[in-house]
Amino acid sequence: MDAIENILTRRSTRKFKDKEIPREALEKIIECAKASPTGMNKQQRLFTVLTKEKDIQKLAKAIGESLNLENYRIYDAKALIIVTVPKDLRLGDADTSTAMENMYLASHALGIGAVWINQLRENNSEKVRDVLREFSIPDDHISFGMCALGYSDEIPTVKERTEKVVFI
Repeated sequence: MDAIENILTRRSTRKFKDKEIPREALEKIIECAKASPTGMNKQQRLFTVLTKEKDIQKLAKAIGESLNLENYRIYDAKALIIVTVPKDLRLGDADTSTAMENMYLASHALGIGAVWINQLRENNSEKVRDVLREFSIPDDHISFGMCALGYSDEIPTVKERTEKVVFI
């Protein structure tokens, strides 16, 4: 698949098969994430990769409790990449977004589904922070996005793109 086809056929996946993702695939996805640009070339992102179901569900439980969402499970993803940046990083949201898009495209190219999880952005729950500390994520970091990964167990529908374009 070429780059244009990859971009135009990528869809978010919210239902995953019970199939592990090989470490080599995760390493390639992270390599692609790190290849994305950062504002002023700061390169201050931290990529925390969770592959154990108990770790993913521990974080999901803390998030669910903090948001009053019963049975929140991060779509039963087989891997979760938490992207964090220092809270005071001026372009941290943009730096996260470029990495997330590269992870989306890399996973799609490898036949792996992905979905953006954003429940950590403004979540200051102490339970959530305790779990993040267990994963060695510094207290002065914020997450603008997590990438939930797994082999797709659904065929996501194509939705019409309605954004306006103006050529001048």
